[in-house]
Amino acid sequence: MKALLGRKALVATTAVAGMILGSLGSAAGARQDSAPLKGEGKGLKLIANVPYASGSDMEFTTIKGRDYAFTGSFASVEDGGGLHVIDITNPEKPKEVAWLKCPVYQNDIQISHDNKTVIMAADSAGGPESCLAVGKKGFMTVDISNPKKPKPIGFGEIARGSHNTTVHPTKPFLYNSDSDLTRPGEIEIWSIKNPAKPEKIGAVVTPGLSPHDISFNKKGTMAVTAGIDTFELFDTTDPAKPTLKFVMQCPGCSITHDAKFTPDSKGLIIGDEGGGGGPYPCPGGALYFYSLQGDTVPVLTGIYEPGEVLFARDDQGGLGGCTAHVFDISDDGKKVAISWYTAGTRYLDVSSPNGATFGEREMGVKELGWFQPDGGNTWSSKFYKGPYIFSNDINRGFDVFKIVK
Repeated sequence: MKALLGRKALVATTAVAGMILGSLGSAAGARQDSAPLKGEGKGLKLIANVPYASGSDMEFTTIKGRDYAFTGSFASVEDGGGLHVIDITNPEKPKEVAWLKCPVYQNDIQISHDNKTVIMAADSAGGPESCLAVGKKGFMTVDISNPKKPKPIGFGEIARGSHNTTVHPTKPFLYNSDSDLTRPGEIEIWSIKNPAKPEKIGAVVTPGLSPHDISFNKKGTMAVTAGIDTFELFDTTDPAKPTLKFVMQCPGCSITHDAKFTPDSKGLIIGDEGGGGGPYPCPGGALYFYSLQGDTVPVLTGIYEPGEVLFARDDQGGLGGCTAHVFDISDDGKKVAISWYTAGTRYLDVSSPNGATFGEREMGVKELGWFQPDGGNTWSSKFYKGPYIFSNDINRGFDVFKIVK
């Protein structure tokens, strides 16, 4: 837990280092050229970059026939902080089409179920550049009906802050993860039916610490928390009144950081952020794979840690953070893309995480590819369309990888 407490200070320090690289480039002229398309790996090729400092989370959607990445940065405006809108209709030639200069920290990104609103999470009070978040913790709502002109329209103020938010897949509800290390933990539940005026409609006390992150299944009838010292399953048939169904912790997990349902809702993948993102030796934490028996009883079927990995260093040549972070599951449930901080982006075959023994650390999970970009410190790695993986990097900004054989 101390490692997680120190993470904000670590990321802030990394951001300072990133601000040096943050003179990497900008459409507005505050930054310079794209980060070099260099590094080491196999199975993935680094093909494009949109540069800014302190890249964090990102989400994707299609609006009026064009594909967009909405990417967060927690840097100052001078170094690219805020919300970047990147047209990825041609993924090999991404183009930044808008930059909302409203930086918040850590700037987790969500897109509402109706595709009209971006949510930007703030777990510390915004500074003078933070638009509607100045002096506030919580989440800012942004109108993206015209993605080339994103507009801040509302703010949901939360005393504990918003480390991450999670929107319901079919209804105008938002669950808040404050990642607080004091008990009792809680999940605040908000209505974003009117995104200009978010409304708190309830809260749920959690068995462990407050969640670091929350995910819904495809229908929105169940939610799983990455609760730092536990993971929990909730029945969310009525999203305004979730009901706790199961609590446990993955074996050996130090910080349960990310948790997601498989697309068929029959399984879970849980990520352990060993060291909380601070300096940590490779391979770091692991990914844990579960099948769901009777919909609510998780049974461990697989574990993954990186196979081939270069020695991971930070920008200053010291030991870098090397552990599981933000991951994504392909629509068919057979592949995973995951960021591993200074160990880069990993690409996995998870179609059969079964049958191996605990002595075999991959337990049926196969690593298909990986890439460590020069100077990289990868926060999030996700799929969208085609043979591509996109990453948002603390030091480099937005990277595009192509899956190759």
